[in-house]
Amino acid sequence: MEIILESDPGMEEINFLEQQLLQFNCAQINNYSYENFIIKAIDDSNSITAGIHGQIGGGWLYIASLWVRGDLRGQGAGKKLLSLAEERGIEKKCGGVYLYTYSFQSPGFYEKSGYEVFGTLEDFCGNHSKLYMKKRLALQNPQP
Repeated sequence: MEIILESDPGMEEINFLEQQLLQFNCAQINNYSYENFIIKAIDDSNSITAGIHGQIGGGWLYIASLWVRGDLRGQGAGKKLLSLAEERGIEKKCGGVYLYTYSFQSPGFYEKSGYEVFGTLEDFCGNHSKLYMKKRLALQNPQP
């Protein structure tokens, strides 16, 4: 066997590895899958001004990214997107939601929405921290 390091791998090889891991996980966990979705705000020219990318799987909602254009920050767009994503998680019977953010990305925004830090990587990219956060979702008609 030869071991090779590739510093700039192609998407084909990355996707191959991801698919192999997915197949393994599917063999271990019944109904293992992830459903991607986005919720976006657009302006009159059909340009995205804010958006959230989420994944649902394993009974959890993962917020992969949340972005709001600079001139719209602090006006409620992010809060609305996060709320809509959480509603989607509840519809899909997710018991909670998790994400990571950086210390410079206003973690207080998430804390105000009920998220709590459950893990921290200090000294990430210098003097920043990478914060892992979660929130339990109140399911309507939870399964026994």
